[in-house]
Amino acid sequence: MIDDAVCWTVIQPVTGTLTPEAIAERLGGSAGDLEYEPDEGIDESDYEGALWISREGSSFVVYEYNGYQGVRPEVLRHLSAHARTVSLFWNVNAHARLVYAVYGTVVTELDPLFPGERRGKDPQALDAELAALEQPEGHQWRAAAMGVVETITGVALDHPSPDACRLLLERTIPEDPRPPSTLGETDPDLDVRLRLAPEPVRRAALHRVLSAYMAATGLDGDAQVREALDLVASGPPDAASPAPSAWGEEVSPDHNAALRALYAAVTGRRGSYPFREAVDALVPAPRILGKAWPALRTELKTMLAT
Repeated sequence: MIDDAVCWTVIQPVTGTLTPEAIAERLGGSAGDLEYEPDEGIDESDYEGALWISREGSSFVVYEYNGYQGVRPEVLRHLSAHARTVSLFWNVNAHARLVYAVYGTVVTELDPLFPGERRGKDPQALDAELAALEQPEGHQWRAAAMGVVETITGVALDHPSPDACRLLLERTIPEDPRPPSTLGETDPDLDVRLRLAPEPVRRAALHRVLSAYMAATGLDGDAQVREALDLVASGPPDAASPAPSAWGEEVSPDHNAALRALYAAVTGRRGSYPFREAVDALVPAPRILGKAWPALRTELKTMLAT
């Protein structure tokens, strides 16, 4: 049975060796925080972190029920030192993340539900391994994501082994300062320019890019798409946005990304990962627009400077 809220992190040392004690330190604890004979009377919810560490050959698997430490960049920076890590998280609200980190760097990060929308040092590093997520059989995306982790690491994900030790943390690693949006992570210069521009100019810039999306994907002929574009240009975000008639059609990843970006811009709120707010409608621009994006980005800089 697959848990409804879980996080697995597979750690594979590349240079040197690892021990549960070293992993505990990398997670913000100490060897003294490890329980080799866990007390079943302890309520794990009383702690910021409750993690089970199992050994699988030369690898280690950190398991968290209803936790997410393994996908935090602050944690992965330490766990992946001199190692390869692959982390998979989801919760009851279908928020999910798969992260591949090596030598302290997040190489590829994505939501398994939207495998075409990736971030990291090299978003295409796992192209072959992630193919199974494009069309999981019977929409079994959780099982497909678990399979991806096994393909990469050779480790099958499961509940902790009987000899696993437990790490209880009263405090976890503090969060790094981070941008207010996904665009701030992928293109911080453009994010800042948008935020500092007057609202009418910011709306015009969003409208310009979204119009280019719709033309590139052939959605510009849809009446409801045009209505939604008018909302982007006319005023503050309106939660009662129209749903384009083409919304549910599985045409192409770019088609779907363009529609999600339009929704994010109209509503001013997260439509689906990775959109957090209206400016994140520009996140997929390099992929949707390809070679046309650098020239359009230069045009935006000129618009935002006025």
